[in-house]
Amino acid sequence: MSHNKQVTANIRKIKEQVEKASGQQDLVTLINEIKVHPGPLDYDDRLFHGLKWALVYVCTIGLFQNYVFYGSFISSFGSIVAEVLRNSSYLAPALIGIVIGQQCEKRNKLIPLPPLLARPWLRIGIIALGCTIITVPFDLWHQGYWFCVGNLIFFASGGGRLQPPELVTIGLGIIAIGLWMWLRKRQHWRDPVSDRIHLRDRLFNNELTPISIDKEGKAKELEGYFREFDRGNYRREIMEMYQGHHQGDVHSFDFQVYKFHYVDKRTETYTDSEGRTKTRTTYDHYYRHGLLLQFPFAKSIAIDGDRRISYRGEKYTTASNEFNRHFRVRAKQEMTAARLLTPAVVELLSEFGRDYKRPIIEVNASGYTCIAFDDKDLLTLKRQFGLDQPDAFAEEIAGHAELKKLTAIKTLVHHLMRLSDNNFA
Repeated sequence: MSHNKQVTANIRKIKEQVEKASGQQDLVTLINEIKVHPGPLDYDDRLFHGLKWALVYVCTIGLFQNYVFYGSFISSFGSIVAEVLRNSSYLAPALIGIVIGQQCEKRNKLIPLPPLLARPWLRIGIIALGCTIITVPFDLWHQGYWFCVGNLIFFASGGGRLQPPELVTIGLGIIAIGLWMWLRKRQHWRDPVSDRIHLRDRLFNNELTPISIDKEGKAKELEGYFREFDRGNYRREIMEMYQGHHQGDVHSFDFQVYKFHYVDKRTETYTDSEGRTKTRTTYDHYYRHGLLLQFPFAKSIAIDGDRRISYRGEKYTTASNEFNRHFRVRAKQEMTAARLLTPAVVELLSEFGRDYKRPIIEVNASGYTCIAFDDKDLLTLKRQFGLDQPDAFAEEIAGHAELKKLTAIKTLVHHLMRLSDNNFA
């Protein structure tokens, strides 16, 4: 098996082990195994990197061949670049020397210099100067260089047969960009795997289990239960959902935590640079986060801090001006709102309204409850380290990764239950 195929197989196996992990200790053990992995874990893509830079060079030559040398792009900048290209047989050896110098530094093959002069940039500069001195005096170098460059220019311009010739250059540029992105993904494969390990650790630490869902289908299902999900005129989806359980001092409850994504499509009119009126379609993306659970102490009530959604039912106003600034209350029966919104609950929810953007608490006719808001992703916790620093990453994963935002919402629900359990006896 070739080197790169071995790397691909090893990475695939590591990803499988991440998904098979049954607890935090399995993840820590896997990180330590990766640190001393017996097989190769880094791709040897030197050939592809060379091809990438060759394509960039071809595009550069082709671009200025079409727009500078033939006068299609005339400016002082164009003249300077054209002059550089005309004398690039003197510049190329220096660039090659810089690449060689960087590789020598990377492999710790250093030019011996006095301590005061032992600087990487100086060693690289010496190699670049040496390459220039060696090649510049020889006519054979210049002839060979311009023979290659001439063919590159001819190729980049489609051999003069394709019109406009800049399309060939653009096409090669697209290939170069795609190759660059592919190589970058292969080089940094540890980042997404580190993210996945970190996510699984958060789930283990907070006793959350992923729920397999049809993203758009789940959003449509929840829309049937709650007005909260009647958002977006173009697309709605539950991006992720997890099952959890909270055990409080007084009450316990099961819940699902989710991330909701919806899109509004609109057409807007604008004026272009020439003063012409045009229209364009714009897609606005929004995200909501929240919990779903059973609340056994009230039914058919909406405590609404988001003016973009309207609820039906009897309007109820509390004696708290702060609460009334944050929320509107609608209930099927006014008595339900009066029993739920005791002074202690009003104070609790006023704090909820201060801390969250566009919050809602919606309890349907069966007690199924949605608590949602705009701005706080309950599952996010910033990763400090990754597989490129395995010792520090293993230590980070071995610690307790508490999702404090999720804990705060669960605590809110528990307090709400504790303050409501006697009101609906």
